[in-house]
Amino acid sequence: MGIRRRALTLAAVLGLATLAQLAPAEAVLKRPPGGGESCTYSVSDDGYNATAVCKNNNNHPIEFRAVIVCGWDWDTEGPWVTLQPGKRKSSSGRCGGSGVGGVSVDVRDL
Repeated sequence: MGIRRRALTLAAVLGLATLAQLAPAEAVLKRPPGGGESCTYSVSDDGYNATAVCKNNNNHPIEFRAVIVCGWDWDTEGPWVTLQPGKRKSSSGRCGGSGVGGVSVDVRDL
């Protein structure tokens, strides 16, 4: 009986650890831009590169990245960029064969 109980406990612990890995912390913290950020978006003349430029109007640092919808190709994202209060930076990415269909950003509070 003791061995069975320990085996069930171990299985439960391993199951919870696996579930924690399936939901990365990043997924919980991402949000769309709010009142504390001002962002502009642009697409290059050739239609394949997209850029998001954000300014952090908050009193704490944030991170953001460009989220790019690519026509018939896989969507892509720019790198995460850390922004201190009052600063402005950009994140950009490139679409493959069909070009950019839209641009937005993901934001994380630090």
